[in-house]
Amino acid sequence: NLPFVHVKLLDWFRFDWVMLFVGAAVAVWIGLASRRGRGTVPRGWANALEAYVVFIRNHIAVPNLGVSAGVGLTPFFCTLFLFILVLNLLGLCPLFSTATGNISVTAALALLFVFVALGVTLRCRGLHGLARAFVPPGLSGWLLPMMVPLEVLSLFVRAFALTIRLFANMLAGHILIFALVGMVTIIGMVWGLPVLALVIALFFFEIFVCIFQAYIFTLLSAVFTGLMVNPEH
Repeated sequence: NLPFVHVKLLDWFRFDWVMLFVGAAVAVWIGLASRRGRGTVPRGWANALEAYVVFIRNHIAVPNLGVSAGVGLTPFFCTLFLFILVLNLLGLCPLFSTATGNISVTAALALLFVFVALGVTLRCRGLHGLARAFVPPGLSGWLLPMMVPLEVLSLFVRAFALTIRLFANMLAGHILIFALVGMVTIIGMVWGLPVLALVIALFFFEIFVCIFQAYIFTLLSAVFTGLMVNPEH
């Protein structure tokens, strides 16, 4: 019974809710650890986190949403990037799986973007501004009945694009690695050495993909939100 219990415990690490909990815990831990080095001159984690926050603020949030809304949403984008990055990288660790390889998780993250985009537009521009966000500037009145529903639909199309982009990239990379590892077990270690070398190279490339996909999801969320907050631009 002990081997059976051991296997069942290992299976726990592959549940998505475990991945989500670990990702949230790491994000909170980094936030708390950064407070220890605060001071006139930041040290350690605080120094690294300051550079990270400044990058998100100056290169993602403010350029796409403006100074006021961008600075206000910087904590959200920082958390979003870090959370997705941790979940992506967990998939490369033994025992764990990739929560972002589950379309339900990426759909929830995209739905969060929808609520944030609507909320910040309502806060910055009011009800009238929120309604105007779905009306293309300079549009003729007779085109409104056709274009407004399309603009509303486009918001959910953007969320769908965020969902599929993150889900497909994470799932495809891991399937490719598992397929190549399976090929090594089929043809044997001697003939499979070139394939094994390719798997190792792909593993390190997947680390880059994990970082890049977290960045792209965060950047596109800021771009799409900026299209609603500042539709005239």
